[in-house]
Amino acid sequence: MKKIIIVCFAYCLGNLLNAQGNLPMYWNMNDPASAPTGWKLNQGTSGNFVYTSSTLINSAPAAIRLDFTGEYVQANWIGKADTVKFYMSGTGTSGTWKGTLAIDESIDGSSWTNVKEFTDNLNLSIAEYMVRVKSSSRFVRFFYKAKASGYNLSIDDVTIRPAVSGILPEIQVSYNNLNYSNGSTIKAGNDTMIKIGIKNKSLGSTLTVNDVLLSGLGKNDFTLITELPFDVEASNSVDLEFSMNSKILGNHEVDLEILSNDSEGNNSFKLGLKSIYGSLATQPTQQPTAFSVSTKPWRMSAGFNGVGSDGYLILVGSPSDLDLPIDGNEYQRGEYIGKSRVVYSGPDPGKSLIDIDNIIANTTYSVRLFSYNGYAKYSNYLTQNPAMQAVTTPGLMPLDYYDNISVSDTNFVKEIHSLIRPHRQVFYSNYASTLVSNFEARDTTNGNAVVDCFYSGYNYVYQKPFFFDVNNPNYLSREHAYPYSWMPEISKDSSNYSDLHVLRLVHQNKVNAVRSNYPVNNLKSVTSSFVGGKFGLDSSNQFAYEPRDFAKGAMARAMFYICATYNRAGRQYTIPPNNQFLESFQDQNVLKRWNKQFPPNNWEIARHELISTPEVQGNRNPFVDFPDWACFIDFSNMTYNASGDCSPKSNSKVTINKVVSMGLAPNPATETVQLDLKSFSGKAVTVYVLDYFERTIYEEKTSSAAINLNTLNWTPGTYLILVRSDDGTTAASPLIKP
Repeated sequence: MKKIIIVCFAYCLGNLLNAQGNLPMYWNMNDPASAPTGWKLNQGTSGNFVYTSSTLINSAPAAIRLDFTGEYVQANWIGKADTVKFYMSGTGTSGTWKGTLAIDESIDGSSWTNVKEFTDNLNLSIAEYMVRVKSSSRFVRFFYKAKASGYNLSIDDVTIRPAVSGILPEIQVSYNNLNYSNGSTIKAGNDTMIKIGIKNKSLGSTLTVNDVLLSGLGKNDFTLITELPFDVEASNSVDLEFSMNSKILGNHEVDLEILSNDSEGNNSFKLGLKSIYGSLATQPTQQPTAFSVSTKPWRMSAGFNGVGSDGYLILVGSPSDLDLPIDGNEYQRGEYIGKSRVVYSGPDPGKSLIDIDNIIANTTYSVRLFSYNGYAKYSNYLTQNPAMQAVTTPGLMPLDYYDNISVSDTNFVKEIHSLIRPHRQVFYSNYASTLVSNFEARDTTNGNAVVDCFYSGYNYVYQKPFFFDVNNPNYLSREHAYPYSWMPEISKDSSNYSDLHVLRLVHQNKVNAVRSNYPVNNLKSVTSSFVGGKFGLDSSNQFAYEPRDFAKGAMARAMFYICATYNRAGRQYTIPPNNQFLESFQDQNVLKRWNKQFPPNNWEIARHELISTPEVQGNRNPFVDFPDWACFIDFSNMTYNASGDCSPKSNSKVTINKVVSMGLAPNPATETVQLDLKSFSGKAVTVYVLDYFERTIYEEKTSSAAINLNTLNWTPGTYLILVRSDDGTTAASPLIKP
């Protein structure tokens, strides 16, 4: 019967049921996609999966986020547990946390008994808790029983401590110093003499192993050497020794059942035992069947029917790449074989879909699937006639989105605005879970991932999950192509601040802080550079930033988009921006030239299609779909240009509001900085302090001639002090905090 393929993103792999863990059992909750053995998650398939705020985590970088009724964290172990220690915080804007969290225990994972319940009584910052469980329990779960609107849960650093062994016999099974749970499999390589450790965890009575039963096709390939029955004294160990006596090359497998007087429910302890004679496992005889690959412009996924092999390998490359796996190698996701990329290497995934990342639009890929047997240096691949699919990803898919838009209509600019706004807002904090996880990041070896600085091309390698690690000097931040300080709306909660069509990941210290809110242009002379990004003087001797060619067209189209989307009465988004307080002008002719010179590439198209889905923002960037439309708009005043002429014109500067001076001392700052506001002549003003992320960290309304800022607890860096009055009079100055 053909298997049913279901969608499961990579970050939901932690939802798969794992084997039992060994006590003591611990998880730092850093990566939902890499739950340790014995842990299980249910967090749904979308949204944020972790918290990274310092008030909500006990150990960096992250804590698990529960934000919907029915979500849970669950653990399953072998042996006797005693206590569960964990760190937990309620999350909410203020006041007392609302909702209900149940901590339950179970013997079988089906019937649950409540241990402790929290209702409307959690701290709104991380705190340590502890509960006790029965020695007979094998499961515990943190179950979000009832969510209240506006409140969530953060769980971090869970430790399940073993109970002190009692006087009754208790079995523990190990091989090569690793403990194995009931129902697991030992891989013994090509050892011909196999010693399995049997330990008695009891402190006071003898464990008796009465019999060991061998079954399966390979039962005659192994001989039990240890005489039965035998006793294991309290706290001692005895080796259960087998010889692998077959001379047939390849795999040999047997099922073991160890019968004992264990008192903890493991008196019938079952194990699989795999051994290999020679240097390689037996080569499979059949490739997987029912291989299918589905695609979107930004992602692909694959499913297949397993054929009983130990594992399966999926390679992705171009149709001309015919690379084959090499026997004796075990490959990791993110590794390359020649020019082909490994996107899966492991056992039959059953009904789960294999996620294939690093995919772009309008591209034909060859996806090849191989069976293999063995593991590590014993891996043996069937390379003849692999299952194959040639898949071409879709490109731009506007469908009927623009049916009512015409460039010949004098209301063209208004029609675009009405079409693309309003739209679904994706909050700034959800950038990573929305774009990094689903498109921008690609897997590399050792369970890591890599994402690029958009402006420079710098490769940022990180341990999942991705988060904005301000303690890492090379971390990436979210940069506004149209700088936030140019925008007439100073609110981090507004949709203009978090719009995904405008945000890009860039290196914070060497790109974002360097570009700041300077215009972009081709440079005449370079002052500094970092990988593919440069800062210096343009032909007008104005300071400017020049990104790598890969980013230039997309950057222009992002600026066109934000003006078309958010410009309206009282909120003028223009190029150059009309609230320009540093008198540093962005030339729209530069952007129109880049727009033509660097049309949308397949990476930009794929990203655009993801953002435009109803589940994300649900709106499109018209200038990605139709780059020439930018020629029908004068972005200096957002008026219609009927000619559609994009030839260079004089750079029309918008009317600039009056710029006045502002005293700022001392600078660099000490503990207190005084702002001299006499130039505003007693007008009511709003004072904003923007950090190097362009976030507003301070805001105050005043009519005073001077105010003091307390900078004692500010993080070292460069800040922008911006003052605006209601009539548009503006003052701005950078402030350095040592």
